[in-house]
Amino acid sequence: MLLLPTHTVTVLSRPAPTRDRQNNRVVEWSTAARTSYQGRVEPLSSSETVQQGDQVITTLDCFLPPSAVVTEYDRAEVDGVTYEVDGKPDVYTGHGPLKLLAHQRLTLRRVTG
Repeated sequence: MLLLPTHTVTVLSRPAPTRDRQNNRVVEWSTAARTSYQGRVEPLSSSETVQQGDQVITTLDCFLPPSAVVTEYDRAEVDGVTYEVDGKPDVYTGHGPLKLLAHQRLTLRRVTG
């Protein structure tokens, strides 16, 4: 729920892919449009794998206003750390007095290592 926003979440909208010299599709994230929202971010999980080198996978639950423009192809920055949007965002709308609790829930994921 978006009752108490805890963070500024900056959504990086995925730019259109271009082609490099080898004709591979490349997304240049430095040109992404950036939009900031007040939201709530909560840690969901963190795990480590050691199969092909050490990797840490961090997952966050992120709650944004229902009007936030974000897709499953975008990225988000929280406290200066960039995460990928994992899956399609869920929009929860309320009716009547519960309309104040309307929000958008997305899962943010970061793999390091």
